[in-house]
Amino acid sequence: MDSLEQCRVFLDCFKANVNPSDPLPVRVPVYNLKYDEIKPAIVDWTRTYLDQFGCPQCILTPIIRKACEEVLIQCKENPTSCGFNVRDYKTLQLNHVVISHVNQICSNLLDNENLNKLLGERTETDHVGAAGSLVGTRKKRHFSRGVKHRRRTMEDRHVCLPDFSVLFDTKDVEPTAFYGVYDGHGGQEAASFATSHLHYYIAQSEHYPHDMEKAFHEGFLKTDQLFLQKCDDHHLRSGCTAVVCFHRPQSGLLDLAWVGDSLAYAVSLSERGVRAFNVVHHPHVASDWQEANRVRCLGGSVILWHGQYRVDGQLAITRAIGNPCFKNVVQAVPECISRRVESDDVFLVLASDGLWEGLDPFYASMIILYGIRKFPGE
Repeated sequence: MDSLEQCRVFLDCFKANVNPSDPLPVRVPVYNLKYDEIKPAIVDWTRTYLDQFGCPQCILTPIIRKACEEVLIQCKENPTSCGFNVRDYKTLQLNHVVISHVNQICSNLLDNENLNKLLGERTETDHVGAAGSLVGTRKKRHFSRGVKHRRRTMEDRHVCLPDFSVLFDTKDVEPTAFYGVYDGHGGQEAASFATSHLHYYIAQSEHYPHDMEKAFHEGFLKTDQLFLQKCDDHHLRSGCTAVVCFHRPQSGLLDLAWVGDSLAYAVSLSERGVRAFNVVHHPHVASDWQEANRVRCLGGSVILWHGQYRVDGQLAITRAIGNPCFKNVVQAVPECISRRVESDDVFLVLASDGLWEGLDPFYASMIILYGIRKFPGE
């Protein structure tokens, strides 16, 4: 199925199933947003909303970019209509504005002339040298899934942005994708904020992309600082771990950073068999003696509680975004690593501890390999 056919199938599905009067088409956070926090939120809401209708990547990015442009203009010209209340923007009202613009954009694309024009612009973008798109009509490079187990609510989040460099007009000199997994605890607000904003602030750093370690540090700490302000304003207590990856296929470079115990495994396949290599070599948990010493030096304590070492007898992790009650010891300073994709590398798995505690990395790799061979091209 070519790009044009994919788009028409999506638009037909969208027309048949969209409900413009739906009061909450996507989940919105309880906190408000500052003006400079709006763009990444628009991207996240639009992506989540259109994923429900199976929007193909070839038009997802142009739709998101157009929605961002229109909504940001409306926020400047008529902020009250977007939920502005003197200090910041109410997310529910802003979300209604975003979805309304997205619905109108998709309705306009039902006209073949508008659709062909959009695809023509996308094709030109795909051929603009190193700054072009990763995907276009090419084979999908990622698969994602979030599953809630025994918990009452789902507090984890993940994000896949294969067109990251195009979506945010970054300073990358080659196509770049972004992937992240966020394991929330004490509520979903920290994971929700990190999912939509962490990559944005990393890319905004003056050190991005030539010094990824400093860019990661600035991005993580800024995300943490802004979320802590929301914790003060809205009496929130949640936090989240994070493991994120920037992938640059042309140069074969992977840049990863993490806080907490979410892990990343690189899986290789060679004549010697399948090998799963832990890229996140130092998870931030209270049972690690280095992390325990760091916590004690900052004035905290590490206590063995119900068979597990915990910070102040409560948190099993020692670094996270959020957690205002533990912020003096549970910091958001990430560890980073860069590596080249080797010739026998097959894929990279990012997941929270919920997967790795219940499944050996080797068996997880075998299941994924089986799925790739069983369902090629999906």
